[in-house]
Amino acid sequence: MQDSAASATNSKASRAGRIKGKKAKSAEGGAPTALATNDQTILSVLARKVRSLRTAAGLTLQQLAARSGVSQSALSKIENGQLSPTYERIVTLASGLGVEPAELFSDSPLTTPVGRRGVTRSGQGVRLSTPQYDYQALCADISGKVFLPLHTVIKAHSLREFAALARHSGAEFVYVVSGKLTLHTEFYEPLTLLPGDSVYYDSAMGHALVSVGKEDAVVLWVCSDNTPLE
Repeated sequence: MQDSAASATNSKASRAGRIKGKKAKSAEGGAPTALATNDQTILSVLARKVRSLRTAAGLTLQQLAARSGVSQSALSKIENGQLSPTYERIVTLASGLGVEPAELFSDSPLTTPVGRRGVTRSGQGVRLSTPQYDYQALCADISGKVFLPLHTVIKAHSLREFAALARHSGAEFVYVVSGKLTLHTEFYEPLTLLPGDSVYYDSAMGHALVSVGKEDAVVLWVCSDNTPLE
């Protein structure tokens, strides 16, 4: 289904929320952002699942850091519910653990029976917030998906709000539901997209989405992660 800089040459979304009375920093080192109570629950599920999967795989924090590219200190904070990772960090972390990103947000073991169906009611997707994007992972109860669908609000209104352009494995498809946005990539001129427009691009190419005007654009963001697991 995340997730950047004015003169940036490097990684997206993804992916800080709002914890009552506490602060959380994005994995990209962004400014602390207060997390909502619901987001605190999401971080708790993420913390338990990452620790459980790492332990089951017999990996130390140092070993998982080497496999995923997420620093040992960031992993420790994630496992203690103190850090809301950006989307690209979730993708690389899931890859290092040998699971798909959606599994990191489910306390229950996800199975892959034949003839599956997943349903997400309006506004009930698994939420993840970063300074630039608000995501809802859709149909997160289904494991083994070949793509990750995300209902996303583009909060960023300037490329200066990103530390660097996002880069990770796979490909992405974006369909504009409402608002106006600009897609910034490292190999093409900025592309303006209006409601009903869509775009497909390789995720390895640096990229970032920025809303244009006062309104936050809303998109259906579909991501795939084709990185072979070690």
